[in-house]
Amino acid sequence: MSDATDAAAWLLAQEEPEARRVAVQQIIKLQGREAAELLVRALGDDDWRVRKEATKIAHAIEARDEVVAALVGALEERTNIGLRNAAVEALAAVGRDALPATIEALGKLDSDGRKLAVEVIGAVPDLRGTRALLRALDDEDSNVRVAAAEALGSVAPAGEDSRALAEEALANVLGSSEMLLKLAALDSLTRLEARLPWSFYAPHARDPLLRRHAIVAAAGSNEADAIAEVASATSDPSATIAREAIVALGECIAAHPDAVTLDLARNLLRDQSAAHARVRELARGAADGRARGAAMLVLGLLAHDADVQLLVEALEDDDVAPRAEQALGLFGASVIGPLVEASRDAHPARRAAILALVASLGSSRASPGPETFREALGDPSPDVAAAAARGLGASGDASDLARLIGFVANADGRIAATSAAAVTAIASRHPDEARKMRDAIDPRGGDAGVGCALVLAMAETRVATSADVVFAQSALSNSDARVRRAAVDALATTRAKAAAESVEFALADEERDVQLAAVRALGRLGREAPLVDLVRVARDASLVGAALRALGVANAALALASARPLVLHADAAIASAAVEAIGSLPPSADRDDALFAGLDHGDAEVVKMALSELALVRDARVLARFGLCLDHASWEVRRVAAELLGQDASPAAEALLRARYERERDPLVREAIQDAVTIRPDAELVRTMTAPPLARRYDER
Repeated sequence: MSDATDAAAWLLAQEEPEARRVAVQQIIKLQGREAAELLVRALGDDDWRVRKEATKIAHAIEARDEVVAALVGALEERTNIGLRNAAVEALAAVGRDALPATIEALGKLDSDGRKLAVEVIGAVPDLRGTRALLRALDDEDSNVRVAAAEALGSVAPAGEDSRALAEEALANVLGSSEMLLKLAALDSLTRLEARLPWSFYAPHARDPLLRRHAIVAAAGSNEADAIAEVASATSDPSATIAREAIVALGECIAAHPDAVTLDLARNLLRDQSAAHARVRELARGAADGRARGAAMLVLGLLAHDADVQLLVEALEDDDVAPRAEQALGLFGASVIGPLVEASRDAHPARRAAILALVASLGSSRASPGPETFREALGDPSPDVAAAAARGLGASGDASDLARLIGFVANADGRIAATSAAAVTAIASRHPDEARKMRDAIDPRGGDAGVGCALVLAMAETRVATSADVVFAQSALSNSDARVRRAAVDALATTRAKAAAESVEFALADEERDVQLAAVRALGRLGREAPLVDLVRVARDASLVGAALRALGVANAALALASARPLVLHADAAIASAAVEAIGSLPPSADRDDALFAGLDHGDAEVVKMALSELALVRDARVLARFGLCLDHASWEVRRVAAELLGQDASPAAEALLRARYERERDPLVREAIQDAVTIRPDAELVRTMTAPPLARRYDER
């Protein structure tokens, strides 16, 4: 026995619980059977703090096989209940490495031990565990069967195969004569969000003990019989069942907002005269946002004017605001009048929310019409003014162009942005009036930004003319940099050849914002040559990065060719900009090779940038390069490499991490490697998590 083992054992024998807790922290440093024995001793300690500390470190002890064997053996403990329960928690913390031994133990343990083993397996989502739980559903002991049914409700993270197997098995369990088993199955099906036909649940909706669970399981279903049962249950004598029914009906509305489902639910609910008061009470006073939000949707279905104020007040509550807005939308046009009335004396945040909702309801042609938004446009609150501008964009006419134009250059970014969008929307509906207004503006005067906004609006709707292009070209000489930037954006949107030539001149503008706008515009216009030249001569990292990204929009291959020589640039900022631009390009072997070059840069920040861009690539070459970075001179690079390898579920990644751990001396890097090895991701989960971002990233270019 080593000195370290003697010291830990001595501390565990002390009367003071804190001394024993400190001893647990020493166990992690020990090796082999001795570590496992001392861990079990700590897990059986009289003090809960000592036991808790032991469960926290169990997964980190390197003698993994010995630890798992000792913990599984502790499941047979009959007298020390604390040890037995702590062993369950510790095995769950160990994770997938504990599954084979725990599954094997199911055939050897007594009924109490099998129940505990089932709890461990349920806490570690894995297809192997799911299959073991299915077998446990046929165990000779009823407590084990119920525990298995409960555990199957937690298998969804193990993947779709596990979910499907669990749903099928639990559906079969519903035919059992065991009440507790059926209760557990219904609860697990709800947690799995299983969408079984209502026929599976209908027989249990008549059983007083199972009715609540059957109603909960029906949440989200749009089957007519399910909706009828849930609507009827909103008036159930049991307040608990009525509450669950209201929540289930609300979630059905959220999941299936089609007219057929809404009309069916609305008609059925109107027959439940006692339901409205309960729904209103739940919408106002429920402790959790899910229940309140669902109740609000039911209020929207009932569409009582008296409920409008309650829903309006909820627009300011982040927990339920989306549901309140959806509920008000269910009222239809009838809610517009009450909403406008509610907005008149409301404080700014609430008034802005109401105006935004009125605009989203498409109330433009209905009373009170755009006049409501015109009145609110002058409100001192930026939130209200921005909401009013948005509403006018949807409902305003040509006369509103003059009103909105003055707000396009507003100092508040929200007002400026919403006003510009509104001008665009109205100009697209009234191009002739917009052009007349533009004709009256001097492109070199103070209102030139307004003219550029009009040109941009018409260009976005493909009605810009050569005269519009000439106006924007002239505005490039305006003394106001904001106008020049607006002119560049307008010219880029027209996509005219003459516009492209003018945008090139803006590259020499004295203001950085105008230069960057010109760079982006050239990318949209497909003008490759000036961008290539800029990349070659620029010494500013922000310009280089913008030019490379714009070039990527115009010609990805040319962008890669231009960026690759800069990856090892002496200026780390320029090198980082090149790496980031390369990372935004579509995946290819050449792209990855260019990023690999970034791993050889002398600056650790560039290397970390290259590592992060390679993180979305999952192949052997990338893993090998991550492994090499575990030997990098910078501890920060080594830590990032360890974290990225930890996200890969392959044995190769784990082998690289374990090999480095023996040689690593930096405590932060050792901690990162330890976390990466012990928290191993599921391979299928990694695939599903990383593939969609890749697709979105390149499709959105």
